Formats: sequence, C-alpha cells, structure tokens
Amino acid sequence: MNPDNPTQFQAAPRVLVVCDQSDTAPIWGYIIREKGLIAILETSVQRALTRLAEVNPDLVIVDVNAPHPERLELCKKFRTTSDSPLLLFLPASNETEILDAYQAGVDECVIKPVSPAVFLAKILAWARRGQMVSGGAPSPTRSITLRLDPARRAAVTPDRQEVKLTNLEFRLLRLLMSRPGYVFPTGEIIQSVWGGQGESDAALLKNVVYRLRKKLGSDAGEPYSIQTWPGGYSFQEG
Repeated sequence: MNPDNPTQFQAAPRVLVVCDQSDTAPIWGYIIREKGLIAILETSVQRALTRLAEVNPDLVIVDVNAPHPERLELCKKFRTTSDSPLLLFLPASNETEILDAYQAGVDECVIKPVSPAVFLAKILAWARRGQMVSGGAPSPTRSITLRLDPARRAAVTPDRQEVKLTNLEFRLLRLLMSRPGYVFPTGEIIQSVWGGQGESDAALLKNVVYRLRKKLGSDAGEPYSIQTWPGGYSFQEG
C-alpha cells in the first residue's frame, strides 16, 4: 500500500469541514476530493453538530471566524460527541489559545494562513494515522491491569469499564504500554506518535498526557499510571 494514496484504503476517509467562509470552504472541499477522500462541507455550526452524529467522520476540521471562547466551546461540543481527530484553524500563533485548544480536546492547531499544499499534507497524514489505529494490530494490547482494544479505540480498565480515546491518546498509550516501566524520552514519543511533524511538540504531548490521566483516573489507588520523568514519560503498574 502506498501511504500517500488514501484511495487504496479499504474505505475512503470522511472529512467533515466546518468553515463559515464562503470563499474558502469550496477550496478545501475541492482539495480533499481531488485526493479521493470524502469531503463533507458545513457552513453552519449547528448543522455541523447534527451531521457529526449522522456521518461519523474520520476527521473534523474547524475553520470558523469566531471569538476564541466560542471556538473552544465548539471544539468541546465536538469532543463530547465524537473521538475523531479534530483540527482547529487559528488566526494567529497565540500560545495561550493554542494550549487552551489542546486542553479542550483538539488534536492539532493549524495557524493561518496555510497553503493548500500544507493543508493537504496534514489531511493525508491524519487520514493515514486514523487508518493505522482502526486497522492496526488485530489483537488488543494488554498489560496486567489495562487492556487496549484497537478495533474500538478504547482502553478497558480492570473493572471492565471502557474508556474511549482519541487517535493521539490511543497511540500514545499504546506506545507507553508496549514497555511498562520504561521511560520513553519526549523526542522519541513525538517521533513515534506524531511522525516528527513540526507542530507536534512537547506542549502538545503534555496536554495529551493530561487528558489521558483525566480519562483513566489519577487516584492513588489506581493499579496503573502514566508517570512524568525528567525528559520523558512511562506507564507504571503495581
């Protein structure tokens, strides 16, 4: 399989584009469809929330002209409805807004302006990553206390509670669980989970770890935990 050709996937990835700019939305849709992906365009936020549940997209792109708090609220609504990868377009490189977005469940922030070539590269990269998660190893990843199910993109706790994970959360946890107790250096994690993409940095990793800990529980009585070490992270049991 050629990783740069998404048309070779078993099913073409579905990309929901939420864009309230009438001159930009058709361009994004055209670029996506030219590569064999399914583009679902919505200019209305309310309709997009409805379509999200109907079409269950493989990727969601949010590019709306709205104040920062409104963008965050929209992303939170998407995240409570779907665990599909979520890309948010931002008008400027504001560190506080970027960190807010990651904490709200965004998988990647894209700073505008962005060229069609870079836009397409990000779409194809996320399509590949999503396909790897859904069609990866057929057997679940296990530890003594926690089990990962790639088919459902979920973690199953010792009391059989299923915890839904985003693509980034799932890939990170799978990597850490592959060697319990081993401290993975930050650079190695970024390379393995994000493929060394420019905007996938330590700040993003820190926020994904924060979200994982929140989902999996951080009580002292938990039989597993994600530990922070100088320069890296590890999955600990016991």
